[in-house]
Amino acid sequence: MDSTAPDRPTQRTLTTSHPVDEAVRWLIRVRAYFLKEVREIRRQPLLLISLVAGPLLVLVLFGAGFVNSNPVLRTALILPDDLPAGVRAQIISLVGLNFKLVDHVYTPDEARAALAHGDLDVVQIVPDDVFGKLQRGENPTILIYSNAINPLVEGWIQYLAYVQVNEINKALLTEQTRLAQQQAHTIGVRIAVGITRLTDLEREVSRAEQEAIRQELRTLRTLIVQFRDALPPENLFAGRGDDVEQLRIRADEAIGSLDEVDAILASGDLERGLAELRDSKEALMLLDQQIAIFVSIAPETIVSPVQQRYQNIRTESIGQASGAYPAVVYYAPGVLALLVQHTAVSLGALALVRERVMGAFELFRVSPASMVQLLIGKYLGYTVFIAVASAALAAAMRLLGVPLQGSWLLFALLLLLLTIASLGVGFLISTIAGSDSQAIQFAMISLLLSIFFSGFFISRDSFAAWIEPVSALIPMSHGVAGFQDLMLRGITPESAVWIDLGIIAIITFGMVTFLTQRQFRRA
Repeated sequence: MDSTAPDRPTQRTLTTSHPVDEAVRWLIRVRAYFLKEVREIRRQPLLLISLVAGPLLVLVLFGAGFVNSNPVLRTALILPDDLPAGVRAQIISLVGLNFKLVDHVYTPDEARAALAHGDLDVVQIVPDDVFGKLQRGENPTILIYSNAINPLVEGWIQYLAYVQVNEINKALLTEQTRLAQQQAHTIGVRIAVGITRLTDLEREVSRAEQEAIRQELRTLRTLIVQFRDALPPENLFAGRGDDVEQLRIRADEAIGSLDEVDAILASGDLERGLAELRDSKEALMLLDQQIAIFVSIAPETIVSPVQQRYQNIRTESIGQASGAYPAVVYYAPGVLALLVQHTAVSLGALALVRERVMGAFELFRVSPASMVQLLIGKYLGYTVFIAVASAALAAAMRLLGVPLQGSWLLFALLLLLLTIASLGVGFLISTIAGSDSQAIQFAMISLLLSIFFSGFFISRDSFAAWIEPVSALIPMSHGVAGFQDLMLRGITPESAVWIDLGIIAIITFGMVTFLTQRQFRRA
C-alpha cells in the first residue's frame, strides 16, 4: 500500500473588490483629472488674466462708460410767424424734451437740404394759421422729416413724434379754450345787461330808447356770434365735448331770439312781440348759465379729462424714491451671464481638441480611467476656476451698486447650473471641432447667438415664434432671466429656468460622453 499521501488540491484565493474600494478608486481617478486641469490652468498666467481680469475690466468699463441708450437727434423746428408767443414757447419746450434743438434758423428748404447732407437728423415744420384751421374744423398737419437708416432710430423718432404731437394738440386746444373762456366771461357781463334791456322793453319806452336798446342788442348778438365761431369744434376735445356742443346750441338759440327781437323793434309793435321778448330773455339766461358752467371748468380738464398717475411699486418694497434701475444696473445680470457662459464655452471648446491633438487619448486609453471620469474631472476643474472668476465679477458688481435682492444660495446654485450647462456646450463644440481654430470659431458663433437671441439687449418677445427654440438652446437665455429675477426683483426664478438649464446640462453631457467614448475607442 502506497503510504504516500495524496497531493492536496491547490487553493486559489479569489479576491473580490469591495464596493467602497471601487468607489474610492473611481473618485481618485476623477480627482487626478481634476488636479490635472487645475494645474494646467495655473501654469497659464495669461489665461488667468484674460479670463478673470478681462471680464472684470469689461464690466467696469461698461458701468463707467454707459450713459444713455436713447439716440441724440439733432432737430430743426420751424414755426410760423403768426403763432402767439406763449404757444411758441410751449411748443419749443415740448419738442426740446425729446429732441436736441439746433440753434440755427432754417427755412423749410434749407432744413430739408441739411437733413439730406446729414447735418440734421429730424426736421419738424408747424403749419401756418393753426388756430384758424382749428376753428374751421380742419386738421393742421405738423410735417416731420428724417433721414434715418437705422430702423430702431426711425421707430424711436416715430414714437417721439406721436407723443409730441399729442402734447402739442393738447397745448393748442388748451390755449384756444382759455381764450374762449376769457371771451365768454366778457360776454357774460354783456348778457346780463341785455337781459335788463329786454326787461325794459316790457314796459312803455320811447321810440328813442327802443332804438338805443336795439343797437345794444345788435352789439350783443355780434359778440355772441364771434364767441360761437371762436369755440373749437367739439370733435377735437377728448372729454368735455358735450359741454362745448351744448354751449354752441345755446349760443345759436340766443342769436335766433335776438334776431326776432330785432325784427319786432323794427316793426315798432311791442305789444304783439311780448312773448318773443320773454323767450329771448329766457334764451339769454340759459346761455348765461351755460357760459358759467363753461368758464368754471379748467381748460386742461376740457381738453384732456383723463390724467395719468404713474408709480413704480418696486420703490415701495425697497423703500427707495427712485423708479427703475439705472441702465448699468439693469444690464449687469446679463453681462454676468454672458461672461460666465463665454468663459465656460471657450474653456470647454478647447479642452478635448487639445487632448486629441496632443495624442493624450492614446495614453488615456491604456489607463484604468474611463472617459466619464475624465469628463467629470474637467467639469470640476473648470467649474472651480469659473467660480473664482464669478466671485470677482460679483464683487465688482457690488462696487458698481448692483444689488442682490434675492437669496445668495439660489444665486450660487443658478450660477453653478449655468456654468455646467455652458461647459456642456463648450465640450460639445470640442468633440465636433477638428482643430483649435475651428473650436474658437464655433465658440464665437455661440457668443454671437447669445448676444442676439438670449434677451440680453433685445427682448425674446420681439422675435418670431420659430426663433424661440434657438433661444431656448442658449444657456445664457435662462441665465439672464434668472439673474434678473434674483438680483433685481428679489424673487425666485421661474421653474422653467432651472428645468431648461438642467436639460441643457444633461443632454450635452450625454452627447459629449457618447461622442468622446467613440473617439476614445478609435484612438
